[in-house]
Amino acid sequence: MKKLLFSLAVLSAVAVTAQVGINTDEPQAMLDIRAKGNQEGNLRIQDVKEEKSTQWLLIWDEKDQMVKRTSLSDLKYDMIVDKEKINYIRGKQPKRADEIIKKIKQCAPENILFDKLFGISGKHDFVYCATTVTGVTGTNYNRTWLNLNLGAAYADINSPDFDPAVNKTGTDAHNEAKTYGSYYQWQRASDGHEFRDSKPTKEPAPDWTDTGDEAGKFINAGYNWVANGRGASGSDLALWQARGVNNPCPSGYHVPTEQEWLELHQLVTGSRSKVSTDQMWTQNKLPNLAAAGLDYRDSDNSPEDDGKGSYGYYWSSSAREDDYAHIMLFSNNNNDGSVVHFNYRVYGMSVRCIKD
Repeated sequence: MKKLLFSLAVLSAVAVTAQVGINTDEPQAMLDIRAKGNQEGNLRIQDVKEEKSTQWLLIWDEKDQMVKRTSLSDLKYDMIVDKEKINYIRGKQPKRADEIIKKIKQCAPENILFDKLFGISGKHDFVYCATTVTGVTGTNYNRTWLNLNLGAAYADINSPDFDPAVNKTGTDAHNEAKTYGSYYQWQRASDGHEFRDSKPTKEPAPDWTDTGDEAGKFINAGYNWVANGRGASGSDLALWQARGVNNPCPSGYHVPTEQEWLELHQLVTGSRSKVSTDQMWTQNKLPNLAAAGLDYRDSDNSPEDDGKGSYGYYWSSSAREDDYAHIMLFSNNNNDGSVVHFNYRVYGMSVRCIKD
C-alpha cells in the first residue's frame, strides 16, 4: 500500500512538471517539434481538406484565449477592411450579415470600396469592388474603375440581390436593371436627387454646392438644374473631378473626364472618334457598363425613361459650353455608334467612377 501511494505521488509530480515534445527527449516550455531523420518537422492539421490552395496561419485569439486557424486572405481582409463599416452591416442587417460579408469577401480586400456616404443616412449603403482594365499586348492602358454604377442594386447591402463582385458584359449587362444604378444630374452631389423616387421641383438651385430648399429633389428647370450655371471652364465646373467637393465617388476615385472616357473608347474600338459599330455595346473590358438610358422629368415632373435598355448614357466630369456637359454614349444601333458626346446638365444619367 505504501509503494502504491509513493508511485502515485511520483506520477503526480511528473504530471505537474512534464513538457510534451514531438521527436525530442528534451521538450522546452512550448510545443517543440523537431525533425527525425529525413522527416520534415511540420505541424499538420488533420482533416483540413477544403480550399487546398489556400495558405493558412495559426494565430492566438486573445478574446477566446485559444489558437485559431485563419487564411492569409482573411487576415488581409481583417487588416484592410474598415471594421466600423462591417459592424454597421451587422447592426443594419443582423439576419443577413454573414451572407453580405461573405459576398463582400468575393472581392480582394484592397479592392473593396464603400460609398462616400455609407452608413450615414442609410440610403447610400453601397459597397463596390474595384476592377483593373488593361489593354491588349502592346498597349499601355491600365486604369482602375469601379465595377458597378453608383447606386446599382447589386451594390446595395439592403437589396436581396446584393452581389458586389458580379461581372456582366454586353447584352447581359444591358438587360439587367440591377446594374443601372442611380441617375445623377451633372455635377450634383449625392443628396438623394439621384434616386428614382426623389421628389421633383421646377425651382433651380441657387448654387452648384448649395441647393437650398431643393436639396434631394430632382430639379427640372429647363436645361440646367442650377441658376446661372452656364459656361465651359472655371473651378466651379470641376466639382466632380479628383478632390472636387461634389464628387460622389468613393475616396480616391472621381467621375471620368472626357479624355478618360475617350481613352476607354479607344481601347475598345481602336478610335477616339465616333464609330458606327456595336463594339462599345458588346465590350467586355469594363464590367456592368449597362444601357440604363437617362432620366428626365416631363412637364408634369413625373419620372420618364429615355432609351432604357437601348442606350448607355454616362456622365463625364468635363463641361461643355452653355448648358451642356460631355457624356459617353453608346447603343445597339450601328447608325448611332458610340462616342463621347454631350447633353443637357439637367438630365439624370449613370455615373461610373475611375481611380485618381
